[in-house]
Amino acid sequence: MNVEYKVVKRCLVLTIGPELDHHEAKKIKSVTEHLLRRGVTKHIILDFRNTKFMDSSGIGMIISRYKEVSLRGGKISIINATQSVKNLILISGLHKLVYEYECLDDALMELY
Repeated sequence: MNVEYKVVKRCLVLTIGPELDHHEAKKIKSVTEHLLRRGVTKHIILDFRNTKFMDSSGIGMIISRYKEVSLRGGKISIINATQSVKNLILISGLHKLVYEYECLDDALMELY
């Protein structure tokens, strides 16, 4: 899996790899479902600093994670988004569902 994850203050921070395609989206969904259902985390922060490519599977994954987190009173945040990721977020309408921050500290400060 090209995704690194850690939990900081009940926030699952996922550092996404260079490509977010069907295979990576499926792996991310599995990891996040497991941690959310165990109550380990409430919010998800997606770090896109390394991401060069994201397809519709990535968009679908973000929407499904939004639904899952929202049921638990959590939020989805995006940090360090590249311009191509920002464009996809805007075009797909995801900007209405997720919060965007410049860095992890900004996101954590807003969430807690």
